[in-house]
Amino acid sequence: MLANRLATGSRVAVVGGGIAGAGLAASLLFNGRARGLALDVRVYSGGMSDRTAPPAVLTPECRSRLAALGCRIPPEWRTHELRGIEVIAEGRRELLSSTPGGLWVVDGWPQGLGGLEQVRDVLATAASAQGARFLPRHVERVERQAPAPDAPASVRGAGSLVVRAQGSGDRFHAVALAAGAGPMMGDAFFKGFRPAPTVPAVQARLRHAAPRLELAPVARLWIAPLPTVDALFLLPGASSVYALAFGPAVTPADLCQVLMMAARDGLVEEGFELAALETTRLPYGPGRTLVAPGQLAVGPAAFGHPLQVGLSETLASCSRAAVALLDGGLDASTLERRYVREGLGELLEDSAAGARTLTWLRRAGARAPEAFIKAKGRRTLSGSFDGGVLGLSGPTPIALLGAARWEGLKALVGSWLRTTVEPVPSVVPELEPDLYYVVDDDPDAREAMTALLESTGAKVVSFADELALFCAVARRPPTAILLDVVLHWVDGLRLAEGLKQHPLTRHTRVLVMSGLNRPHVRQRALDAGAEAFLPKPVDPDRLLRILTGRAPLLPELEHAPTAPLPEEAPREHATDRYAS
Repeated sequence: MLANRLATGSRVAVVGGGIAGAGLAASLLFNGRARGLALDVRVYSGGMSDRTAPPAVLTPECRSRLAALGCRIPPEWRTHELRGIEVIAEGRRELLSSTPGGLWVVDGWPQGLGGLEQVRDVLATAASAQGARFLPRHVERVERQAPAPDAPASVRGAGSLVVRAQGSGDRFHAVALAAGAGPMMGDAFFKGFRPAPTVPAVQARLRHAAPRLELAPVARLWIAPLPTVDALFLLPGASSVYALAFGPAVTPADLCQVLMMAARDGLVEEGFELAALETTRLPYGPGRTLVAPGQLAVGPAAFGHPLQVGLSETLASCSRAAVALLDGGLDASTLERRYVREGLGELLEDSAAGARTLTWLRRAGARAPEAFIKAKGRRTLSGSFDGGVLGLSGPTPIALLGAARWEGLKALVGSWLRTTVEPVPSVVPELEPDLYYVVDDDPDAREAMTALLESTGAKVVSFADELALFCAVARRPPTAILLDVVLHWVDGLRLAEGLKQHPLTRHTRVLVMSGLNRPHVRQRALDAGAEAFLPKPVDPDRLLRILTGRAPLLPELEHAPTAPLPEEAPREHATDRYAS
């Protein structure tokens, strides 16, 4: 073996069996063979399960890089092509058109694999054909441990890096981390390792009860739909819609509420169901310490930002990591120069710009879509990698950062000079007399409430699943909504707040019901905009008097109901969620 370089027989471990891991293995073997080197590459692919199975967006550059690595691209991948990506903020919309043949959405979920899994399998097949071995083991740590002087020759020549995985320990000359943007190994990879920072995200799949022949070929990016959500990304797949919400404090309830708002505003079709939902993390800028002698991080573990749609940047880091390892990867200074400064320089700059852009897009408010249009027309000095945001050829992250900052400053100055006037929808449906909505996931309570209201001659629509509520209220306003606090996806207090924040639904009467008869819950309900708080079991006489306006809105709670409706069964998570 030449000093500081991999040679024939060198052993390389790749931690992570996703697209970055399979791509690096294929690139290492391809570039090594071009130099006359036969490497022993092993990929530790344990712990890579993903229930939501996101689709993949393939740009022309993605497809070129896959073909260069020996991947056979199935012809059916091109059957679903995006016409563009619509950017939305505070009611304003702008469509960023894609060039013909530009963005392919690869997806087979739920009948088959999600797009990312399909691309990963194609890359893994190409890597295996060149000699890579995939091991279904989860790596706990990597140790630097020189072989003992009296160790057998086979051990002394096997490398000084030991990969500990599920009780086993194998030696390697080089180790690469390609484990995505989830929980990082930190110092368990090497001391001082600082991967890409991450931001919390929630992803889901939306399905509809009635099968559709074709989904609209437009993806959507909704900027700051909620204070806790930086953006919502909606990507149409083969037979579903993939939804991704991200922000520093985003929760599954945030995603559910935003999806209800999206259905209300026509961004997704009403009547959807959440077929899969889970939390995840997204890269949010560049990593700071990515290399050590014989060690480096690739893909989302090294850099990235939430507006980075597609796989071009990940595949680019794989090819550059392979070249850097082959050129002198056993020496820290050489690896830093070849991989980080020369290889990832512009990619790291793009990641930093992309992460900063999100803050300015939120500040720009309704001007955010215009920032994308203005940035798309700007020319910027770029390196060998010239990828744009959202998988498009433009705008680049740096151009978008400049435009978003300018629009954000204009929005700030404008807020000083004038009072914002909220746009009112051109068509506001008329309130339907004697129509009541009952939202309660307890069937007995829902049935009893429905029977009580119908006995007065009212029309009642009951909801066991609250996801359809916003859409129903916006299209068919009721006389009032009776809303339980503890629901499946979003609690009733958040729903009340959401209803009161939109012009189409803010004047709807809301009565909150709950078995959690505590002062802080009652106060939160009133602060959220509820007209009244009704402790369970609900007093039917009091309820009817409130609805007909013949009772004070805040009666004394000490009054015991004489003929209460059935109380819902106790649920453990109710106390946990609202405990003081």
